[in-house]
Amino acid sequence: MNIFLKKIGRSGLGSQVLVIRGKGEPLGGGSSSPPSNRAGITIPSHSFLPNSRTPTKLSSMRILFLFLFLSYVFVSCSSVSYQKIDKAKATKQWGVLEVKETARSMSHSLSTYYKTDLKTGYLEWKAIQNSTSEHIDTKLISNEILNQLTKEKVPFVDTSIREEASAEMAFGKTGMVSSESRLAVGKFKSPSHKIKGEINEVVNYESGSRIQYITVTLFLVSLETNQIVWSEQTNFLKTSRVEGYGL
Repeated sequence: MNIFLKKIGRSGLGSQVLVIRGKGEPLGGGSSSPPSNRAGITIPSHSFLPNSRTPTKLSSMRILFLFLFLSYVFVSCSSVSYQKIDKAKATKQWGVLEVKETARSMSHSLSTYYKTDLKTGYLEWKAIQNSTSEHIDTKLISNEILNQLTKEKVPFVDTSIREEASAEMAFGKTGMVSSESRLAVGKFKSPSHKIKGEINEVVNYESGSRIQYITVTLFLVSLETNQIVWSEQTNFLKTSRVEGYGL
């Protein structure tokens, strides 16, 4: 079988065709037309040859479809979905579930104690200590509990702003502050109790699993007597698969 390219001319424009002939068949003469199918198979070269000059045109519908497809992919990759907090699932690291459960149980217990036993006085937070191997935002836990307790009408004070408040009171005495907005002296509230806490853990590994026991403990201490008058714990026992175990 002979395979060759034959260059033909049409109205001064050159083009090529691919001619496939059987063995022994004549290659043809100087005819300007491609050989007939009886003698062989004629295939326009622009159907597959890389040197074809025939432009490929996309219809407007195809361009529109391509644009819409790319827009959909971009939006799908960049979109953010929100979940209900009460549907939060357990994770390997300290997460939403632990924060919400700690805040719920601690605020309920402390609110009950204040209303039934303490009944009076002002509370203040002391930073919770994180003694675990994980990064835990203890300020987030404190804020969650504080938010719940203030809703329950448990009174808190913040002594960290006393210096700023004192400076504002002193400025009010200069006569440059209107009488209706001037801060009165002698109305500071002192905390009667402080809340402190600590997060601890015990971690064991067994049969490719990581077993973590976490305890969150809060204490309420009387500043007058230094007595711990209330304490509460929230506990978590977590089991997770160790990545790469058994490989």
